[in-house]
Amino acid sequence: MASDSFIVIDDTSNSSCASCSSSSWSLAPGSSAAAEITINKTTSNKRKPMLTIHDYYFQMKNYNKAKTIKFWRCANRSCGLLLHTTLNDEFIRFSGNVTEHSHPPNPAELEIRNLRENMRKRAENELVPLQEIAEQEVRRGLLTGEALGVLPNILNLGHNLTRTRRQVMPPIPSSCCFTIPDEYKTDYLNLNRLLLHDSDDLQFQIDTSEYSRPDGRTIVWSSDVQLDLLFASEKLFMDGTFATAPPYFKQLYIIHAIHHDSCIPVVYAALPDRKTTTYLYLFHVLFCKAKKRNKTFEPSLIMTDFEPSATKAISIEV
Repeated sequence: MASDSFIVIDDTSNSSCASCSSSSWSLAPGSSAAAEITINKTTSNKRKPMLTIHDYYFQMKNYNKAKTIKFWRCANRSCGLLLHTTLNDEFIRFSGNVTEHSHPPNPAELEIRNLRENMRKRAENELVPLQEIAEQEVRRGLLTGEALGVLPNILNLGHNLTRTRRQVMPPIPSSCCFTIPDEYKTDYLNLNRLLLHDSDDLQFQIDTSEYSRPDGRTIVWSSDVQLDLLFASEKLFMDGTFATAPPYFKQLYIIHAIHHDSCIPVVYAALPDRKTTTYLYLFHVLFCKAKKRNKTFEPSLIMTDFEPSATKAISIEV
């Protein structure tokens, strides 16, 4: 039958019978046998292109002299199988004396490669926490038992995305005078406001007749949901961290509220110093937001570390 016939092509330029007996033969790209070979594209851990055929991997080797054919080698270095494709990665033939792989296929590795690539794409295009991306993709992947058996620890998967995320993040500012990108003014789903106050941004200006604005820049983050928790909580916990403070800021000050017996962070503030006037300004911002939302900011208990300036500001303002 016509569908069972194979078309062979002599790939050598010598047409003599002696040459024909030793030349490499291949399936024509348009033949029915060549059509049965399905090539899928993936990437290596270094984001370089790879091809897969029947769960075997091929890495790009080089081109022919005319730059019209791609040469690929089996990703297993001990295997000598070579692959020729068009520039569009369409199958041409297997080349060389080796016509079969010297090792079994590894479909589990393909599952993990595809999983990692999906994670990297999301890390590049979304601001979702990296660990959350890793956990979501593992659940969505529906991996086989073989793939789950060789899957790295979920914590390592999330950590390995750090370099990918850093490559698409804005550079670290060289001073405290910088513009906050719009994507960092909302939550990581880009749905709700997150930036609450920026003392250097005119749209966030507040009445400073009672408390003057401190030297340096003050930036405060808190969503509407977090503000509701803040104003509804009778107990608050406040603490500043210095080791993880952003560059050009003295500390990152965090306020926690109690909700269903759980301590939840509701305010993050990058402060320029540890002065009483700076803490007063922060509390004044929160009082202004409470008034604007027809809420009251009257906690009955505030717990904080031994910071004289913060304690003094709390006694004055709160």
